Amino acid sequence: MNFISYAELSDDIRSNLHRLHDRRIDLVVGIPRSGMIPAYMIALYLNLGCLDLESFCRNESPANGGTRSPGKPLARAWDARTVLLVDDSIASGKSMRAAVERLPEAFAGKVIRMAVYSSSMAPAEVDLHFRHLGWPRLFEWNIYHHGILVRTCIDIDGVLCVSPTPEQSRDRERYLDCLRNARPLILPSGRVHSIVSGRPEAYRQETEAWLEKHGIRCERLILLGPAEHEDGFAAPCGPGKAAYYRAEAGLDLFLEGDPDQALDIARATGKPVFCVGNNRIYQAGPWRALFRNPRWLLRSSLKKLNQSMPSALKRRPQKPG
Repeated sequence: MNFISYAELSDDIRSNLHRLHDRRIDLVVGIPRSGMIPAYMIALYLNLGCLDLESFCRNESPANGGTRSPGKPLARAWDARTVLLVDDSIASGKSMRAAVERLPEAFAGKVIRMAVYSSSMAPAEVDLHFRHLGWPRLFEWNIYHHGILVRTCIDIDGVLCVSPTPEQSRDRERYLDCLRNARPLILPSGRVHSIVSGRPEAYRQETEAWLEKHGIRCERLILLGPAEHEDGFAAPCGPGKAAYYRAEAGLDLFLEGDPDQALDIARATGKPVFCVGNNRIYQAGPWRALFRNPRWLLRSSLKKLNQSMPSALKRRPQKPG
């Protein structure tokens, strides 16, 4: 699993700025939503104006803060002679093609199509990309809104909400109040396959109510703690999480809050684990993955091969009429 954080995105952009300076760019245009992140980074590094695609199509004026002015001020977007059209990544090229098709015919300038990351070594849909990034891949800015959620396990405490303190965990009434009023962190926007937690089974009703309150949908809710509240019940339940994750062949990712548990789960299953606590992907090497979970590794490898294949080769030949 290839994972890119905000910090790594910034590093990749900064180390490739030399490839942009001689292109006489006047304006940076981002493709919403994910393309706006690298677009603004590039614009700030180059001291240029930046617009989203919709604003550019309306020929709006690039806005600037009061602390500094761009090196190439523009009264209107279409005054630019060269525009850098930016997306965070390119795979099939569908998003970039759609963006180019929306560009107004009235704009007479040059458009340079760019993606920071490409799943292909030589993507035809862009003029420039900074780095090849093969499948499977995830970005920090969309991990909670990605299609992989339907093949993902997510812990609750420390991932979806603030973890109870040791004092709250020891007192039943305080713990109940914490479960009912837990402060949310980052919430997934799509349906999750499994939510797996070390909470006691006795608190299933409170847990389900909190998930429903915050619009979190899942196929399964697995509670690995004791049947009833016990003092000190919040002992690490990594082995139980690992056993469930490993047994479900259709699961490709686990979101865990504790770094030690994340590492243990990855080692025990041979599958990738994203640790929210330190913003890092833990994954076993191919030999450990082959030993721990050969069927999952084969399925994952075939999927990676298919997704890395050029779009033209994936199209099924049509039967003659």
